[in-house]
Amino acid sequence: MPQFDPELLYVECGRCGRPVIWRPGDTTRILEAAGVDLSQLDEGCLLVTEGCPECSPEQKTYSSQVVRFNQPLEDRPKPPNP
Repeated sequence: MPQFDPELLYVECGRCGRPVIWRPGDTTRILEAAGVDLSQLDEGCLLVTEGCPECSPEQKTYSSQVVRFNQPLEDRPKPPNP
């Protein structure tokens, strides 16, 4: 099965909610530099930045994190027993 292309990740500003558009290759480069295992990414992932040029123009760099929306059932935390 082909690996998910990290360039297809949606990138959103966590402050203002705007989409963040990077140059081609930037998403892959940033994730690799952060040590993210690209083989673990899929269409259920989102990249959220802590600011963007629109809402934080004074910043030159922004931290980011990968968020996963659709966690497989077998990987979800088990609810506590009543």
